[in-house]
Amino acid sequence: MSADPRYSDEVLRRLRTTPGAGDVPPGPPVAHGHAGDREQGAEVVFGFAIRDGRIVDARFRAFGCPHFLAGASWLTERLQGAARADLLAWDWREAAQALAVPAAKFGRLLTLQDAIRDAARNWPGQTDSRV
Repeated sequence: MSADPRYSDEVLRRLRTTPGAGDVPPGPPVAHGHAGDREQGAEVVFGFAIRDGRIVDARFRAFGCPHFLAGASWLTERLQGAARADLLAWDWREAAQALAVPAAKFGRLLTLQDAIRDAARNWPGQTDSRV
C-alpha cells in the first residue's frame, strides 16, 4: 500500500529519486520539447539526445504537481530508443495507466503529450525543426 493514498507507489518513488531530471549532456544532436506555463501550474521542457534516428538519452525540467513530475520522469525512461514517429504517436493515456493518475489530473498529462509533440517537431534534420 502507498504511504500516501493520493499517489501510487510509482509516483512516490519517482518523486523521491526524480530519474531523468536535468539536462542532456553535450554530445549528439538534441530535440527539445516544451509545453505548459508555470503560471498555469504546469510547465515542462524535455531534451532528447538523438543518435541514428533514435533517442539515446532523455532528460526533463518541470514545474507542477506530483503526478505531472512523475509523468515527465516516467517518459524519460519510456522513450529511450524511440524514433520521431514514436513521439508523434505517443498518447498521454499510457502514462495515466502506468502511474495510476486520477482523472482530475489528465489535463496535466495532455501537457506532457504537447511537449512530446513539440520535440518531434524539433527533431534534428526535420524541415520543420527549430534547432
